[in-house]
Amino acid sequence: MAFARFSSDFLMNNYTLVDNLFITELLPSLDADEIKIYIYGQYLCMNQSKDNSLEEMGKALSVAPSKIVDTFQFFEDNGLVKIKSKMPLEVEYLCLKNQNQLPKKYKTGKYQDFASHLQTLFPNRMLTPNEYNEFMGFLESSSMDQDALLMITQFCIDTKGETVRYPYILTIARDWASQGVKTVEDVEVKLNDFETQSETMRKVLVALNRKGAAGLEEKQMLVNWTTNLGFSTEAIIAAAKSSKSKTFKALDAKLNEFYKLSIFTEQEIKNYNKYRDELEDIALTVNTEIGTSYRELEPEIETYIVPWTNKGFNKESLKKVAHYCFISGVRGLDGLNNIINNFYSKGIISSEAIDEFVSNQVQDGEKIKKIIETSGSMRNVTPADRTFYQTWTKDWGFTDDIILYAAELSLGKQYNMSYINQMLSKWKNTGITTLEEAKKNNTAPTQNAVPATQIKTREYTKEDLKGIFGSNSISDSDL
Repeated sequence: MAFARFSSDFLMNNYTLVDNLFITELLPSLDADEIKIYIYGQYLCMNQSKDNSLEEMGKALSVAPSKIVDTFQFFEDNGLVKIKSKMPLEVEYLCLKNQNQLPKKYKTGKYQDFASHLQTLFPNRMLTPNEYNEFMGFLESSSMDQDALLMITQFCIDTKGETVRYPYILTIARDWASQGVKTVEDVEVKLNDFETQSETMRKVLVALNRKGAAGLEEKQMLVNWTTNLGFSTEAIIAAAKSSKSKTFKALDAKLNEFYKLSIFTEQEIKNYNKYRDELEDIALTVNTEIGTSYRELEPEIETYIVPWTNKGFNKESLKKVAHYCFISGVRGLDGLNNIINNFYSKGIISSEAIDEFVSNQVQDGEKIKKIIETSGSMRNVTPADRTFYQTWTKDWGFTDDIILYAAELSLGKQYNMSYINQMLSKWKNTGITTLEEAKKNNTAPTQNAVPATQIKTREYTKEDLKGIFGSNSISDSDL
């Protein structure tokens, strides 16, 4: 027991100080019970000898304990107190001068009828002061009619049940307000839109294999699809039936994708879905042929399949290229992409053209192999050999018999291919085109006849060299 304390007379003649900020900023917007609870609670803080319990406070003020709890919760939400314990209730009053900004309050009289009607919509529970404050704050900021907000609240209760919380209601209200819904008439039009969509909604639910009624968000999605995006009922049903994920969220994403692609009619959606199915089939076929597998096909379709088909390749030609790549050891889509781009640069797109190219390459390989063997080597054909052969036959115009004769002359030489190139170059420059002419002029090309140190070099200008090595003068195949 404390050794010193105030007498009852002293306490009765003492004072409970109330911050002026509370009086000027908050008191006008509070009801009588809220004012009593705040001041009496502050009185108890200054008079610890009093019975300081929730029940006794309720008796002293003739206010239900639940109302006291809700009020202190409201005070805490607005920075007036801090609830340190709920069972039992323990409240700590805060200094208002330390608050950065007091919450904006609204005069009770301005919204008295609104608050009364709002409470009647929730007959099984009491609305908290904080909930009232949030509704009033929305009305102040949105300029929506009070009766319009009451109608929206009733609609949300009808849709979600009485347990619906104010953040959900105000989210819907803000969304509608952004669409220009401010009056009772506006809300009636909005609700009528939902009603007129009932048959369409029923069809959508069936297409999505959904049982039960649609929610408010789903009804709003349907109105958006038909009103803002401009889709017909038939188009929406077609999209719903083709959607792999049978949810409104997935359907909403698909319809927004169609909107961006300017695909609106039922037939356009069916054609697009057929096209996407074909692309998926191509992707699966390519993966099978080249020996790869991917859990998600969409990235592959967008990165590879669509560009390939845009170039003119079809399922059969892509399957053939993938098959040849697998046999030759090319793995992965990047390697396949390089081969396909090479084919495209040569104008080889169809399955028949690819077969012809591969057949010609095989035949060329056999001819090159014979040339290599004639020169005295038993090695495999390399890409460089193929480039040489293309130059000799396509660019220089030599027939195989002349090339084989040059290969015979290279027998025993240290660098066979170099010798063949030099021999054929010499014949080309001297106008030799037949085997008989080549046999008459089979003198070996001079190699290092003059020491390099004794060769007089000429200084060439930039223009001199540009004429020879410029981009328009010599192609990559010529190098």
